[in-house]
Amino acid sequence: MRPLNILTIDDDPLLGQAISAFIVQLGHTGLYLDNGSDGLEHYRTEAFDLVLVDRLMPGMDGLQTTRQLRALQQDSGWRPIIMLSASNAIDEQVLALNSGCDDFLTKPINFSILEAKINSFWRIAQMQQQISRQNIALLSYANLEAEEKRISNFLMERLVRREQLQHPAIEHYLQPASLVSGDLLLVSTSRSGDIYVMLADATGHGLPAALTLIPLSQTFYAMAAKGFQLRSIVQEMNTQHRAYSPPERFVAALAACYRSREGTLEVWNGGIPSAVLLSNAGEVLWRFHSHNLPLGIVDNQQAGHEVETMHLTEEAQLFMFSDGLIEAENAAGEAFGKQRLEQALHRTAPDQRLLRVRRAVTEHLQQALPHDDLSCLQLSCREALSVPKKAADSRTDGAGTWGLQLLLTAAQLKRLDLEPLISDFCQQLGLDNVRQGLFRLILRELLGNALDHGILGLESSIKHDLDGFERYLHQRQERLAALEAGEIRLQINQISGPDSSLVSITVSDSGPGFDHAALAFELPQSDLQLYHGRGLQLLKGLCSRLEFMPPGNQVLAEFRWEHDSTEESA
Repeated sequence: MRPLNILTIDDDPLLGQAISAFIVQLGHTGLYLDNGSDGLEHYRTEAFDLVLVDRLMPGMDGLQTTRQLRALQQDSGWRPIIMLSASNAIDEQVLALNSGCDDFLTKPINFSILEAKINSFWRIAQMQQQISRQNIALLSYANLEAEEKRISNFLMERLVRREQLQHPAIEHYLQPASLVSGDLLLVSTSRSGDIYVMLADATGHGLPAALTLIPLSQTFYAMAAKGFQLRSIVQEMNTQHRAYSPPERFVAALAACYRSREGTLEVWNGGIPSAVLLSNAGEVLWRFHSHNLPLGIVDNQQAGHEVETMHLTEEAQLFMFSDGLIEAENAAGEAFGKQRLEQALHRTAPDQRLLRVRRAVTEHLQQALPHDDLSCLQLSCREALSVPKKAADSRTDGAGTWGLQLLLTAAQLKRLDLEPLISDFCQQLGLDNVRQGLFRLILRELLGNALDHGILGLESSIKHDLDGFERYLHQRQERLAALEAGEIRLQINQISGPDSSLVSITVSDSGPGFDHAALAFELPQSDLQLYHGRGLQLLKGLCSRLEFMPPGNQVLAEFRWEHDSTEESA
């Protein structure tokens, strides 16, 4: 124990000097003063560990001196004060303690007791100082935590593009368990009108969880906007997460894409509770179980990344939720559970479901606070409100005339997501920004027909059967995996003149072709619900020219738009 600095205040010089000598003998240092005023002045400028003050002194007595010392200690910190008094009356001791003293010692002074009290109070003072240091450290940690939460909240706000969540086909609910949520809801719409959604549940909370979600959100937004296949997006997110996050910080996620033109819903589930597909009447049509590992656990070769694809024949809603929703416990420790959730969804109108779920959760929790984030999202899957129009008149902002030729062999056809890659490259070459969505729709249909029917030899007519769409996708996956030969040639040109611009897309494949002369473009209105032929109907509606060349394995598609002369002259 380090030497103490002890202040003695007593109007008896003999006793005061004796106490000072005894203090030095114990190995400490001290100062003796004969009045309270001088004692206070020295206490303001010098650090003392213990104060001994006499009860009866002329001028400022011991009680007043003690009160003043305690006032000074409001800023400098607590130090023990022992009152010295010639009286051992109970009333005197009560007065001393009420004035702020920590102990009472009667005269004549028993120096053995004084030594014991000095040692005892110093141990208490040491503990008090330790507590003070710990309080300072805790305050520092609290400030750091507050700053961490502020940064985390800032990051999460930037990760979520809230304007996308306001999409008319989207309803969502997110209640964080703390200031920063470990759940993330993302929505993006591609240029061709496809809607992508994702619910991600990161390991942990706060800044560490937010940091692991940054590469995922950026990858999702960038690739979804360009119309990449869901499998390609998930693979890239898994790669990015493994590159930038520790292995133990995996992310459970559910990603989905609804393509209204084709009427298809794709879902990838990696570690999220089973999403449900609901009819307008609130009946469960399908459950999308988790068939994949969460992002970041294994590489893409081991993961597999199974995507479920469904062809929807009626309007439906995809409802997804995090485990925090069904695991929310009330004060009795009872979880909300899947049964209560589905009871809230059952026979409930689509636009009332989230409200009913929130009420059910609130009623279940009552005053209890959830231990995990609560989140859910509903995606309405319905046909597009309008059919894409041919290119409208508008001033072009493209880069004039350019051309592109590509030869795609089996190696590229098996592993590349072609349409987004080619569309993005054409955008860099100078494809007019206003025509991007139209261009992507046409290119997707042309490439899809060339690959599926020309190279893989798939028949669209099987889609009419009850399980035809699933069988069609299964055959496509098998034949594409076994593909060793075949090629697609692609030529794209943009020609810009002073009054108009033209984009032409020529696609030829190495397949045998088909009897294009017998193709009936004009389907009866009663057959429009059939899947077979809708792609060609769409192409005819979008293109200003659509022509097949014999023997049917080459097609030319063009679309033209006029420049706005008023804007150009301005």
